[in-house]
Amino acid sequence: MITDVIPLNIEVMLLFQITNNIWQGRFAADRLLTTFQFFGITHILNVSETPSQLELNEGPFRAIKQISIRDGSPIPVDVAIESVQTLHEFVCEPDSNVYIHCVAGWNRSPTVLWLYLVSCGIESEVALNMISRRSIDAVPAHPKLITPALTDTIITYGANKFTPHPGQIAIESLGAG
Repeated sequence: MITDVIPLNIEVMLLFQITNNIWQGRFAADRLLTTFQFFGITHILNVSETPSQLELNEGPFRAIKQISIRDGSPIPVDVAIESVQTLHEFVCEPDSNVYIHCVAGWNRSPTVLWLYLVSCGIESEVALNMISRRSIDAVPAHPKLITPALTDTIITYGANKFTPHPGQIAIESLGAG
């Protein structure tokens, strides 16, 4: 049982596995190090304006990157491209488990994850459901963060750069659970 190995607390319950290799949730605070180790998180993408607390040498991390996205404002195209490109690089590494987060885990990180999934050719509504059915309170494709033009740009970018996806299993849905 998981509670025999790692103390069960509300913070552990706020890490949501969205696909086979992608997790999403709240801020990756240093107090969650043991949880990340337990779940084998290898890469962390912080899309908040708050600097990361965890360091590579605290491990088992291969990469930790911060891309500052302001909450409540449209994501600039260059920042969106950098975010989905980084997520793609992380996901395509062998045996990776990627954690994407913002502060609350409600707007920015689920929206960037949604942008990544649609850039990989997953239908918008399917990507939305993949995230929202697993991540409590998440608002993927948040209307204050994206525009139709941004979405179209990211879909075109992904079609040219990410498909066919070299790590297709990494972005597959976990099923209806």
